[in-house]
Amino acid sequence: MNNLQFAFRPFLHTLANEVFERQSNETELTYKPAANVSEDENKYNIELALPGFSKEEVSIKFEEEVLTVTAGHQPKEEVKGPKYTWNEFGFKSKYERSFQLPETVDADTISAAFVNGILNISLPKKEVQPSAVKQITIA
Repeated sequence: MNNLQFAFRPFLHTLANEVFERQSNETELTYKPAANVSEDENKYNIELALPGFSKEEVSIKFEEEVLTVTAGHQPKEEVKGPKYTWNEFGFKSKYERSFQLPETVDADTISAAFVNGILNISLPKKEVQPSAVKQITIA
């Protein structure tokens, strides 16, 4: 084992834990970005660490109370480049993370900002009317 590989050895288990899916072509990895989630009386807030991505490379979808964030680099043309001894990031990887959200999220007012590699998603809450109790008459 050369010195470069030995230096990264303690991080291998962390890298393996972050990978949650290997694509069928075995050359693209999907990682789970680090997240912070907070809540106050008016909204939920999700922060995701996506360093190295531009906002054009990030997609946010909200469907049936599930928020999914995906980030992937635009494919580059095949260019002869260096032969890496160690390569933990590159253009053959993507980030994806999903969050199950409560029905109190107002889907029409969700907003997002992307600054310095941090994606901040604001999920305002809406008033949910309690179910009315209906008395059923027995026949």
